Amino acid sequence: MIVNTWYIAGFADELVAGTPKAVRMLGHDFVLFRDSAGKVHCLSDVCIHRGGSLCRGKQVDNSVMCPYHGWRFDGAGACVDIPSIGKDIPIPKRARIDSYPVAEQWGWIWVFLGDLPEAERPALPGMDFMPEWDANGAGAYRFTRGTFLFDVNWMRAIDNVLDPAHPFHVHSEFGHVEDQRIKGYPVEDDGVKTLSRHSFKSTPKQGNWRQVMNDDRPPTKNSLQFHMSGLILRNDIHPNPGMHHFVFSAYLPIDQNKTLNIWMHGRNFFTEPKYDADTIKRTLVVFEEDTRVLQYVKPAQSPRRLTHELFLEADAHIAAFRRQVRAFEEKGWMLDPRAASFNDEVRVIPSPSRRADPKNWVLDPAITKPARIAAAE
Repeated sequence: MIVNTWYIAGFADELVAGTPKAVRMLGHDFVLFRDSAGKVHCLSDVCIHRGGSLCRGKQVDNSVMCPYHGWRFDGAGACVDIPSIGKDIPIPKRARIDSYPVAEQWGWIWVFLGDLPEAERPALPGMDFMPEWDANGAGAYRFTRGTFLFDVNWMRAIDNVLDPAHPFHVHSEFGHVEDQRIKGYPVEDDGVKTLSRHSFKSTPKQGNWRQVMNDDRPPTKNSLQFHMSGLILRNDIHPNPGMHHFVFSAYLPIDQNKTLNIWMHGRNFFTEPKYDADTIKRTLVVFEEDTRVLQYVKPAQSPRRLTHELFLEADAHIAAFRRQVRAFEEKGWMLDPRAASFNDEVRVIPSPSRRADPKNWVLDPAITKPARIAAAE
């Protein structure tokens, strides 16, 4: 799992003002809360006094209170109250926890997990990544959304969605056509985002969608865009001229073996609310079909070297993604899962505040793999 990038922690409207929320990311626990101005904050969930879980406490003004001894921490991670010492004794400087940068975009909460200063952080995807978004729901697209838990490693989950060949065998409504060839295709890659385009023989649809998608329609056009900020994928499908739908998926590594897909689906047909349940069902069927295969893939984590799997032309987008992950590892930004847990020690992902002032912290930073020079493929 990588640090120094953005992750989607959940839907913004599900974070209720005044109620802290627990989120697990990269094998670590965090607490989210909104202050009185509506700003979202993300803190390490571990109280540095006796290890209490802050998300199980309550919000008091613009701080979260530990349920164990009542210590309170503000949005910057500073302790602002220790009941047991009273109001006259200064709070120790070490009484602070890591706080992480937060942004809201497209109805999602984005959290930067890492210690880079603002000028060095990767940017969020531009608005051109989601031009259809309308926060008021008055646009030409109807949106549905949800989550799906994959019991697989995050890289395997992303490999799968960048793979244009697997739908022919995995997905009942997309594949099983006679001609399954994937022609060589270019992958646009600027080091942060990647894009590939494909077309494939249209297959018969079932249910409501069959009303607007004839069996003899032209080939379906498809594009896959992936962005390392948020680990988000935009999968665009044009099943008929003028018809368009897409799935916008954020892949959140909960730990080394679990990945939460936080998704939104947009469509410019069947835009009445009565079609939402059918759309959600179709989306979840795709994820369920994927997970039935992915949970048995070996090794459970994608191999570090491309040479440890046989890559073909159809795998070009996966190869580009793997190289981007390798670039994070070469900078020393890959967490070491072998050193993630200890019976008598808690480690936290270092924050920008820790980098700016590295002394006087109670908990030690998470261990990352040593930076490496790129090995030959």
